[in-house]
Formats: sequence, C-alpha cells, structure tokens
Amino acid sequence: MSKHFTGFFNVKTRQEVEALISSTLHPLESETVPIFRSLDRISASPIRAESSLPPFSRSTVDGYAVRSQDTFGASESFPALLTLKGKIDMGTFPDVPIKTGEAMTIPTGGALPEGADAVVMVEHTESPDPTLVEIYHPVSPLENVIQAGEDIKEGNLAIRQGQRIRPQEMGLLGALGIPYVRVTKRPVVGIISTGNEIVNPEETPLPGQIRDINRFTIGGLVQKYGGETRFIGLIPDEERALKQACKEGIATCDLLLLSGGSSVGVRDLTLTVLNTLPRFTLLAHGVSISPGKPTIIAMVEGKMIFGLPGHPVSAWIIAHLLVTRAITALLGTDLNDTLRWERAKVLENIPSAQGREDFVRARVEKTGQGKNAIPIFSKSGLISSLVEANALIRIPLNSEGVYKNDEVDILMLT
Repeated sequence: MSKHFTGFFNVKTRQEVEALISSTLHPLESETVPIFRSLDRISASPIRAESSLPPFSRSTVDGYAVRSQDTFGASESFPALLTLKGKIDMGTFPDVPIKTGEAMTIPTGGALPEGADAVVMVEHTESPDPTLVEIYHPVSPLENVIQAGEDIKEGNLAIRQGQRIRPQEMGLLGALGIPYVRVTKRPVVGIISTGNEIVNPEETPLPGQIRDINRFTIGGLVQKYGGETRFIGLIPDEERALKQACKEGIATCDLLLLSGGSSVGVRDLTLTVLNTLPRFTLLAHGVSISPGKPTIIAMVEGKMIFGLPGHPVSAWIIAHLLVTRAITALLGTDLNDTLRWERAKVLENIPSAQGREDFVRARVEKTGQGKNAIPIFSKSGLISSLVEANALIRIPLNSEGVYKNDEVDILMLT
C-alpha cells in the first residue's frame, strides 16, 4: 500500500531551493544550428574571433582619405590644397598608397589606402578640378575611421559560454564568418495538470468544474525562458493514472511539472505517487514563499520534478521564481541575468507574517522621482490579478509587512 503524507516537512527557503537547483542540475548536451536559427539559444561553448573585424581600416563617411598632418591649420580662409590620386570603389582595396600632399575619394565603408590615417567629410571640401581638392576643416589622426580590428581582434572572445544569442550576436557571428554555432539543447519540460474538477479549454465546464489555466501560464513561462513544452495530459485524482503520466513524463522530458495535488488534502497524490517511483529523492516539501508554500521538489531517475500548487497565482509565482531557474540551469545560463529587480515606493500598507517570503502582485508606475508600486490584493485563484500586474513586491522572510511609502524590492514582470 502506498504511503500518504499528512503534513509539510522539509520546508526550505527560496534561497535554499535556488542553491539546490544550481547544484543538482547541469547543462544538457549541445547541438549545432545555423545562425539563422540561433535566436534566443544559449551558446554551449566560448566562441573566439577567427579573424579581426573589420579586417581593414574603413571610412565612416563619404569624403577624402588623407594624411591628417596635411590638413592641420586648414580653414575657410586658408584651405589645404591636395592632389587627387583617384577614387576608391566599394568592395576593392586600393593598390596605390597615399603620400604627403595627396588624397583619394572614398565612400562610407570604403577601405582606407596605405599611408592615409583619416577621412575629411565631403561637406568640408571643394574640388575645383578633377585633380585637386580643397580641405576647409582639419582632421585629427583616425578621425572618421574605424581601424582594422577595432570591433574585435582575431583570437579575442566574441561570445561567452552560456550567453543568450540575440539578433546582435547573430550579426557578429555572420560578420566573423561563423555560419553555425553550438548551442545547448532546449530542455523538454513536461506539464501534467491534475484534478477531477479540471477540464480542457474547449470543453464547457459542468457545475463544479473549471477550465485548465496552469498548463498555459506555466507553459508560456517555459517557452519564454528557453524550454520546449510537452503537455502530458489532464489527469484525474487517481493514483494509477497519475503514476503512469509521471512515468511517461520522466521518460520523455528533461524536467517535469505537476500542477495541483501538492498540498495536504485527502486526494493530494503527488508526493504519494512520486514516492513509489525508482530513485526518488525528496528535495523540498514546502517552500517558505507565499503564495506557493505547498510545493514539492524531488528527483526521480535523475530528473527534477516540481509538484506545483493548483491555484493559478501560486503555481505561476513558484514557476516564475524557481522553475525558470531549473530551465536556465539545464541551458547553462544564469537566471539572474534575466530577472529585473528594482526598487519602488509602495503606496499602501502590506501586512505579512514572519517565516515566509511574500510576493505581492503589483502595478508599478513611473514617476518623476522613481517608481510607485500599487499592490493588488487578490486571492491566489484569480488569474486576472496576474494579468493586471506588471511586478511582484517582495516582502522579506522575517518581516511583518511594509508601510505605505516604504521602499521595497520589486521583481518586474515582462
């Protein structure tokens, strides 16, 4: 007969759980993708420049390539008169050097000829005939020039291991002639919704039933933070069915999330079922976060499993704070690079209780002096409060609350 658990034990703080996740989970294996498909992927290894960028010194303006010393003292009244030695075409490298008293016409992006160290903007010149140019403005060395290797030098680090590849990193890879990049595989995250009262969104609920919310809110977070969602199923409060769904999730996913069935009610089966599975280790049964205390975190056959509360807000807050950390650990990146912690003035009193870390939904507004946080007091089953919120106010673990006009930590939601 399976064992039923009747109370919370092994309750851990958020910081303890974060440390457990970081020490337990390691990056998945890597795969190679073309740079066009690398957006938001995580670099699996450091990438160094195989050549300098740019490979030659270039002009940043349309004008004339010159030796800067030939322009010193030039003005509207006393222009410097230089001999034109020709024109530099885009995509070609000039084979004639610039000597003292000479200049060459150069377009934006054109290669600087040997001997030249600056470019005079065309607006500061006149050409009285095809062989001469008058310079009305002096230029200093390297003015209007990007030097060879100024962007990045050959051998230097271009992209670090664990770095998220954004459009700008894609452009850098292309510029360096690196058409493929090794990235960490996306974690496959299985989601199981539990409860006799839960139905699919396309169904019309009967009295006492409600449509599934958590598969979408949590699934959205999974995708936002780099994972791939696999919905295992909507499982009733029945031990055998839940055990089978868990076994399927463990076999096919890198991380498994169960929504509902994690508190201490008679039909809360998550911990009971997990305890019957091979290589089960309980990491936490209860997290000192409100809302979200009835959370289970365990390892089964080397896979991390979260038993999330059923209430939508509780499940989402735990997923936002902890599940996303597990996803980023599997990707080999740091969630702290993504989370936006800021400070704001709270506009109402917020009571709390010692021994738990409260996360209160809020609407944050910018003011001339900073930010104001307006708390949204709502029950943990109301999804509309999350839709309205753009931040979470953090009340520290051993605080009894905050007063109106206090400065508080806020986690911005994007």
